[in-house]
Amino acid sequence: MLMKGSLHTDEFMRKRDREDRRVAHAEANQPRVRDGCPAYSETILITDAAINIFPDLDGKRDIVQNAIDLYNQAGFGTSPRSPFSRRSRLSTPKIPSTIEAAALCKMADRGQITGGLLDGPLAFDNAVDREARGSRE
Repeated sequence: MLMKGSLHTDEFMRKRDREDRRVAHAEANQPRVRDGCPAYSETILITDAAINIFPDLDGKRDIVQNAIDLYNQAGFGTSPRSPFSRRSRLSTPKIPSTIEAAALCKMADRGQITGGLLDGPLAFDNAVDREARGSRE
């Protein structure tokens, strides 16, 4: 895990060529009670919202693997679930990211992404709420 600190992002990203995988941003959201309502009960990592603007499929594979590795190594748990949240839970050529989500799940099936359980595409409510997911559990 790297923390950028006061280093400018453009300078930080120039150094990423030395890494085996693409550098990605991850934000950890810990469970807690807000306004009297219990929050989601598990730690959620949201990635990549800041560094990779339009990653290709290989970049997305790296981002997912980085997030899984971070989750496991930071002690948040084991075998994290990695849903690919999109506006739609169906794969459709009209939304290329849904096709890529399905491809990433297949890559996990073949051992190209390890250490987590992948599913998608899913709408965000389906990713975090079992009732919204219905029979996809």
